Amino acid sequence: MIGTSYIPFSGWFLLVCYAPLWLATLELQNEQASYKKIFFIGWISQFILTLIGFNWIYYVASEFGQLPWFICVGALFLFAAFMHLYIPISLVLGVWLIRKFKVDGALRSLLVFAITLALLERIWPSIFEWNLAYTLLWIKLPLFQWADTVGFWGLSTWILVIQAIISWGLLSLRNESDHRQSSSASSRNSSPSRLNSIVAFGSCFTFILVMTGLGILKQKQWAATDQQVNFGLVQGHVGNQDKLLAEKQSQYHTYLLGLYADMTEKLLATHPETEIVIWPETAMPFPLDPAYQPRPAPQQLLQRVIAWNRPLITGAYSIDPARLDHLGYPLTSNSVFFISEQGKMIGSPYNKSDLLVFGEYMPLGEHLQFLYQLFPFVGTYKRGDGPTVYEVPLKDKVVRIGAEICYESLNPGFSRNLAKKGSQIFFNVTNDSWFGWWAEPYQHGTMTLGRAIEIRRPLVRSTNSGVSSVILADGTQLTHSGIDVPFAYTYEVKYLENPPLSFYTRFGHWDWLVWLLALIGLLIYNDRKGSHVYN
Repeated sequence: MIGTSYIPFSGWFLLVCYAPLWLATLELQNEQASYKKIFFIGWISQFILTLIGFNWIYYVASEFGQLPWFICVGALFLFAAFMHLYIPISLVLGVWLIRKFKVDGALRSLLVFAITLALLERIWPSIFEWNLAYTLLWIKLPLFQWADTVGFWGLSTWILVIQAIISWGLLSLRNESDHRQSSSASSRNSSPSRLNSIVAFGSCFTFILVMTGLGILKQKQWAATDQQVNFGLVQGHVGNQDKLLAEKQSQYHTYLLGLYADMTEKLLATHPETEIVIWPETAMPFPLDPAYQPRPAPQQLLQRVIAWNRPLITGAYSIDPARLDHLGYPLTSNSVFFISEQGKMIGSPYNKSDLLVFGEYMPLGEHLQFLYQLFPFVGTYKRGDGPTVYEVPLKDKVVRIGAEICYESLNPGFSRNLAKKGSQIFFNVTNDSWFGWWAEPYQHGTMTLGRAIEIRRPLVRSTNSGVSSVILADGTQLTHSGIDVPFAYTYEVKYLENPPLSFYTRFGHWDWLVWLLALIGLLIYNDRKGSHVYN
């Protein structure tokens, strides 16, 4: 139930998925079960949900690492064994707190589980920040509009607390059934369990209904704009570039340049209103630094841009031949270059600063170089200077655009800093071809679009293989590309010339303190009635 509440599923159990696990833990707590047993039911749950939601780990290990199938299976199982360990830890910690502070009442105990889990998932070290709240954006439930106030972490906490209350209602329904079987007909109407279930379901339904309605009003509030720019996105669907390099060899650079250039020319012919063209991460697999521009491929690219008479934003490599990394190779960055309509570079390239572990750097690799020998597929990229905003001049205006490469869009703090530096629009370039077609492109894409709601800026996303799209500041999602297909489309992106900072942009994850205080209140409150844990 938990695994299928994540993207790309439809969130069928979004409001109840933790109920079976928490109610089972409550049973074990009542039986004074060992912490080992409590940890195990949480561990097996997180193991299965990770296999459901993140089975693309097998694909990336096979495609990117070129590893044998049995090692890929082992990598998937190892990942599933540790990815969501905060779930069983939250159960053990929750039960310990319940026993330590003698928490009575099922509702209070369930709320302890929910808040403990919500706080732990925020601090648990992971490759990317993932939670249930992104499903709200995936299924387009306007409750996601509140991300501009509490962020998606805050919305995830809302969901978990709602689940705790609904779990209490489900438990009350079971108690009502037990009461009916053991009580006479004359006393059935006096059961408090029936009232508890009505309160639980009614309060949750009312909260969701009211906050969704207010979310719709938020969307209308952020729909106001006073500027517009037309972005042309080109999705080349290149596939595994290592295989392509082996096939094309000396024609590799010119093939990729021709592919993207031809698609761009067709787009401009049918959509002359296009003002800025964006190509995805490493669309050009060669450096575009001044020292390399005299080479044939960069020269061809610059001449094409001049002929198009439009600025181009493209992923490529930045190489400093005068500096070597710790392995003796020229210092290389995964970069984005801004090329004006005159074929000149706009400022320095943006170098990716939030590098992907094992993909772009090896932890401790600079100090333990033998690790790169054990894992030769791991990159050794230079880290950039952090969030950067570029001023792109157009014919009638200058657009301030914030750059994000790949998984930088999954860091809310990165986008918040772009907004604080004056960005009017974000763009994200990425290449998800390493992860297959089933789940990861939709997970990554939806989480990226979520930044637009938190920060209230339009976000333009250009990918190599999908999903390419645009989301406006009010949460309106424009046309999405398919997966593993060529795609070229011009988007009309409306924005504010001087956009205000959202509450979340200003204060970040402020709500954690509220929930911590709520947890403390649950622990120190003493129910004088001495109610049983199931009441």
